[in-house]
Amino acid sequence: MAVFLRKECVTLREKFQLFEYRFNDEELEEEFNNFFYKYNLTALFTNEHRAGNITVTWVDARSVINPNGSYHRILKNFADLLSIGNDNKAYEEALFKIIYEARSFQGMMNTIKKLMDYANTIETDYKFNLWNIVFYNKEVY
Repeated sequence: MAVFLRKECVTLREKFQLFEYRFNDEELEEEFNNFFYKYNLTALFTNEHRAGNITVTWVDARSVINPNGSYHRILKNFADLLSIGNDNKAYEEALFKIIYEARSFQGMMNTIKKLMDYANTIETDYKFNLWNIVFYNKEVY
């Protein structure tokens, strides 16, 4: 008789401190938090200690973790933008500006949507300079 043991890998990820949850569902909080690690969006929170709190509602969190949710799709696409020109001088400051200006998750998502719409208007030859262009543009923030 053979006995097989399945070893489950549990990854403990650091919780983002700037989110203030407006619901009581620890499992949803954990899935929401893990989403940002899974899709490599952690660069957005590099300077979270300098920003105020961002309130997250149950609906916001569900939209992020649901593969058909609008925030899920937007953030997955935003992850691609985060990989462009991340050695640019204004990269970190442009990302910080997103979370610094936001008071709610919906507000943060609106800024990200505007940023992505604007980034789509930049010619391919200038994408490497995306974060300088975005940082100094008043239309985005």
